Amino acid sequence: MLETQLSRVLMPAPESLAHRARMAGLISPLKRVRPRVPFYDLAAHRIPTLWTLYRGLLREAPGTNIRFRVRMLFQQNRHSTSPATTRQELIKGHKWLDIFVKAREGNKKLRAILLRYDRMVAAKREKETWKHIFRKEMAWQERMRTRPILTGGYLRPSLFNRALPRLKPQPAHISMMIYKRRLGRERRSRRVTRISEWRKDLRGEAGFESALSKVTQWDGMCVYPHLEEWMEPFTQQVRGYVETLKQDKKRLFSSFSPEMLEAIKQARRDKILNQTRQLERERRGEILPRTIRRRNKAPPAHILAKMTEKQKKMDKLARHVSEVGYVGMAKRKLGHKLRNPEAWTCEVGRPEDKERLDRMAEAIRLENERRRQSAGEID
Repeated sequence: MLETQLSRVLMPAPESLAHRARMAGLISPLKRVRPRVPFYDLAAHRIPTLWTLYRGLLREAPGTNIRFRVRMLFQQNRHSTSPATTRQELIKGHKWLDIFVKAREGNKKLRAILLRYDRMVAAKREKETWKHIFRKEMAWQERMRTRPILTGGYLRPSLFNRALPRLKPQPAHISMMIYKRRLGRERRSRRVTRISEWRKDLRGEAGFESALSKVTQWDGMCVYPHLEEWMEPFTQQVRGYVETLKQDKKRLFSSFSPEMLEAIKQARRDKILNQTRQLERERRGEILPRTIRRRNKAPPAHILAKMTEKQKKMDKLARHVSEVGYVGMAKRKLGHKLRNPEAWTCEVGRPEDKERLDRMAEAIRLENERRRQSAGEID
């Protein structure tokens, strides 16, 4: 009796069950069903997009520039995985296709718009082409400016590098090679120390067990019956580290090849020739980076603090390249060694031209005097 009453209380009414079934039938079709395959892999998306829209746009495009623009837009959006974004782009593509078709059929307004758009794309393409050329040239100039050159020095062999010529600037891959090898050597050293401690612990435990079994006269099974087999993995690792150490020593005792030595010596000769050419250019009056650096230098701070303004001015003048004129006079006063001590004599002319130059100077003086008198009479 009690069970019948409980079943009546707990079981829903038939009307409620029917209502639930009816609501489930209405709601179930509205539930979002996530496809197992992405939409961009479905043939229902790929075939209409590629074979109808894309081919149609390329076929109906009125010019090569517009066709190029269509191709670029499809390449930009080919990796889009958003259904909403893809839908917007597809709507825009079909709109373009309708415009292309109407323009081909004779719509003058759309044809004029597409012609103007074609010219705009052409101008943009030309602009981007020149930008690419400029960027490429600037990258090449930067590469040439920072390219490694031989300095004529030696990069001595060490545990981390073989004998190499000194480069400036040193390539990043050489620096990182040395850095990584240094870190690796430190890491292997710590690892070998740890393995040595483990092997020492194993031998100590085995010795302790052997001594304990002798004292107690125990004939049972030992914990360390095969000690060497336990030590074998550690031994193999140590062997690998020993081979690495051999490679390090091989790098340390490497030597410079004859070709490398000749290249380094040639770099030294080229360096001297280059500096000589720079000096000759400076004497001709060219302003080079080394000229500016030399002009901007000054005596040490403790000496500069004790110099007078006149001495500072003379020091500034003496840092110029010239050896004649006021600069030459300043250098002679400071006791600098001049390349041609008699160069200042050229300022007054050669001895055989002295009479002619004196006559010219006198004529100029008389003319200046006459002009001053004429100007005074006018005033």
